[in-house]
Amino acid sequence: MCHTTLPENYIEYDKIDLQHNKKHFWLVQLISIIIMVVMLVVGYFICPTVYNDNSYWSIIALIVLVIGYVLYIILHEATHGIVMRLSVKAKLNFGFKGWAAYAGSTGYFDKKHYIVIALAPLVLWGIIFAVLNVFLNDGVWFAVVWILQIGNVAGASGDLFCTYKMLRYPKDILVLDTGMDMTVYRKMTEEEIEENKKAEMPEEVNEVLSGD
Repeated sequence: MCHTTLPENYIEYDKIDLQHNKKHFWLVQLISIIIMVVMLVVGYFICPTVYNDNSYWSIIALIVLVIGYVLYIILHEATHGIVMRLSVKAKLNFGFKGWAAYAGSTGYFDKKHYIVIALAPLVLWGIIFAVLNVFLNDGVWFAVVWILQIGNVAGASGDLFCTYKMLRYPKDILVLDTGMDMTVYRKMTEEEIEENKKAEMPEEVNEVLSGD
């Protein structure tokens, strides 16, 4: 279940910051580069003439590709935002930080919902571009759609990394995603709750309860 505010007895468990955590940042970049290289090679074998077309249409296709990719970035983040909003009615925020676009929310998402949020653009636009490539299966227009598909899959390397992390977390986590970083909370154990209650009690009450 998702929440507009953090429920009682939840504490911070982990933080995912793909911007400032250099180890995670470069891992995501490496994954993205590997995906791009593999898909470029696959695209060549699907359509061998795709990178050798010097016709007049290639100039128009390049313009369409640039405009299309800008629109795709906006739609990618909008897809995150729509699924966030459908999961919980909390405030959304969108923006750019340097080269990266982001979508965030003030809501707290459970594990299943957050995995759906993370993977929604990859799956939705992956299907759309795949269908387009069935019809645009030759020449520069195949290349336009295929490169958009590469951007979709390689650009989702951060989402794939977050999904991998989510799968390794306990099932009762909640995630706050500001757009630039994710704070993961877990539910306190019964023992931790009791310890927390004791810590909040006045010292005199604790002494009485302990029999001192």
